[in-house]
Amino acid sequence: MGATLQDIRYGVRMLAKNPGFTIVAVLTLALGIGANTAVFSVVNAVLLRPLPLPDSRRLMVLFDTDDRSGQSWAVSYPDFLDWRRQNRTFDVLSTFVPQSVNLSGREEPVRVRGGFVSANFFSLAGVQPSLGRSFRAGEDVPGASRVAVINYGMWQGLLGGDPQILGKTLTLNGEVFSIVGVMPKDFRFPVDYCEVWIPAIYNPYFSNDRRKEPIAVVGRLKAGMRRAQAQAEMDTITKQLAQQYPDTNRDRGAKLVPLQDVVTLEIRPAILVLLVAVGFVLLISCANVASLLLVRASGRQREMALRATLGAGRARLIRQMVTETLLLWMLGACFGVLLGHWGLDGLARIRPDDSTSWMRLELDAGVLLFTLGVTILTGLVFGLIPAIRFSNPNPMGALKEGSRVAGRGTAHSRAGRVLVASQVALTLVLLVGAGLTMRSLAKITGVNPGYNPENLLTLEYRLPRNKYPKKSQQWNFHRQVVERAQSLPGVRSAAEVEGLPMSGNASDTAIVLLDRPEPAPGQELRAQANICDTHFFRTMGIPLLRGRAFTEQDTMDTPHVVVVNQTLAETYWKGADPIGKVIRLPDEENLTATVVGVVGDVKQINLDDANGAQLYEAQAQQPTIFATLVARTEGDPMSLATALRSAVWAVDRDQPVWKVRTEQSLLDLSVGPRRFLKMLLEVFSALALLLASIGIYGVISYSTSQRIQEIGVRMALGAQRRDVLRLVLGEGMWIAATGVAMGLAAALALTHFLSSQLFGVSATDPITFSGVALLLATVALLACYIPARRATRVDPIIALRYE
Repeated sequence: MGATLQDIRYGVRMLAKNPGFTIVAVLTLALGIGANTAVFSVVNAVLLRPLPLPDSRRLMVLFDTDDRSGQSWAVSYPDFLDWRRQNRTFDVLSTFVPQSVNLSGREEPVRVRGGFVSANFFSLAGVQPSLGRSFRAGEDVPGASRVAVINYGMWQGLLGGDPQILGKTLTLNGEVFSIVGVMPKDFRFPVDYCEVWIPAIYNPYFSNDRRKEPIAVVGRLKAGMRRAQAQAEMDTITKQLAQQYPDTNRDRGAKLVPLQDVVTLEIRPAILVLLVAVGFVLLISCANVASLLLVRASGRQREMALRATLGAGRARLIRQMVTETLLLWMLGACFGVLLGHWGLDGLARIRPDDSTSWMRLELDAGVLLFTLGVTILTGLVFGLIPAIRFSNPNPMGALKEGSRVAGRGTAHSRAGRVLVASQVALTLVLLVGAGLTMRSLAKITGVNPGYNPENLLTLEYRLPRNKYPKKSQQWNFHRQVVERAQSLPGVRSAAEVEGLPMSGNASDTAIVLLDRPEPAPGQELRAQANICDTHFFRTMGIPLLRGRAFTEQDTMDTPHVVVVNQTLAETYWKGADPIGKVIRLPDEENLTATVVGVVGDVKQINLDDANGAQLYEAQAQQPTIFATLVARTEGDPMSLATALRSAVWAVDRDQPVWKVRTEQSLLDLSVGPRRFLKMLLEVFSALALLLASIGIYGVISYSTSQRIQEIGVRMALGAQRRDVLRLVLGEGMWIAATGVAMGLAAALALTHFLSSQLFGVSATDPITFSGVALLLATVALLACYIPARRATRVDPIIALRYE
């Protein structure tokens, strides 16, 4: 212990003796360690730490599946009841359907984010209200009293923190609910943010039809029960239901997925990419500092020789040098944790949406242990390089006068070249990743969405079904809203649609083509289904390719008609004229409809989606309680936001509206995660490029300083400045070329992990690879040019007297 303390004290003195070296090394390490600390905090929050619910590892999401196609979707309510009644592997099985609700009866109607759940939902979550109670058994069946549980934020904000809130009423979707509980301040179910929870039977889309799948099912496994056991039991249950209800449940199964996997599915690949990227930044930082340590160690040859002469063994010298290195790394880690904390705050602010706001982004004990482990590991690995290289000095040679340089140039040069070439290789991999994401983002933002998003203002609303129970009432409401919107000054055109492109609202339906043999049950063709009015295609700028759009003559009293997109027409009728073809929609009470028009393809969910079959029904014939109002304006769309709200309130003052936004903002939001990943990769790549260029400059500068005598001799014998320039540049570019070659090989092997984040660009895109290689070569040339130019100014007389 005494010897260790002595090594630490001596190491502190040596670092303090060289403040310039210490500051540069600590800052370089802090950048690498800080970036890793911040990103690992995200990895820890998303992938490693359990969800913020008791025993969250036991929570499973249950999906209904098609055994033939392998597709998964939500569950019908009757199937859920059978699953809950027959299973023996779950403690609790509950429904959860996040959906906004109308809050009226106030000065201004508002939309709140709701969750329609089973009475046992809060038992499933393992959290009970901090005020009042949760739902009781039987409060989720028809005829029960209407009760609601609210979250802490709604209580304190919208409801003013009323201490007598229990028993007060809320008018939700036109029905009066009594508040029975308030959830704790920090409670949030990870699937979606909710302000109020309501029994499942009050969902406007609630159905007892086994053909409709409106609900999500979440279950908590019994203690000691494994997922495989529950899956086996669910397989048995679904087979029994298939025999009992062959018309609806044939070839249907169930699939269990851990809740944590469901809520992190979309962000997991991007986070892993970032983890690899910051790992490369850390290695580059460490290699840079190791190169500095080699320079410093070579300057301490006489010191090492003297210590060896006085009896210090090689192990003693290695321990001393490694101790100094670990002190340096620990200082870097201290500043790195500080940078990581700042970086974590930045990541929390700029994440593309609130889908992960349930995560606690913090530097907890696990993150700090990770940082400590990374610090010690990299400190030992990179500290041993100079320690082993210079811990076995030649005492007699090193102590001779004038031998201060002897033997150190070659030793440093070999190790230094390897470290710098490795930095270049790692930097190239990072730059290739950033380049691929940049080109991918450029490709996806250049995709034609199938409509013109400019000057489009949109808002959503949902009618309370008990207030507008009839289809005719719903259609009359929508019609009046559009008429009022169209009459507003500055509005060129207005329309309504159920599922606005890029809004996340979409559904699909089975279709049967009546001009060909009937498909086997469950093998019907499927298409995205939407409902719109007569003005929608013109307002959105969706081209009409054939036939006609909907007209005022398409009403509830006339035969049903549909408009299909180009992909559906070309896929299902293969060049034949689709106009006049008749289809049947099994999911809509076997409704039959005639194709009257063909429009262009529209990107409904994401810009990178392949064009699929789409069909549109007339809103006048098939009105729904949910609608999106779209208005194309003359100028700035948001300047008409208030007027567009008023167009809805003029029809019904108690009708809330929400998501008042431009269509362009929806397009931007759809590429938000890609833009976020691109931005972070650009930051890490720029940092890596800077460190690599410094590394190249450092090794060439040091190598040149060790060849002053050689250069002097060459110039005394007649070498020209261009010859010296070529000599020094050649050495540096050889190192860079070696690193580029290694980096290209590594990038070819690793970039396929990035392929899930790419669109329209191959993971081995030759333009990106060649462009990055050229960029690195240019930076390397500039980094080499400064010491090379300095070498050409050497005075041969002074050089020959050097040392």
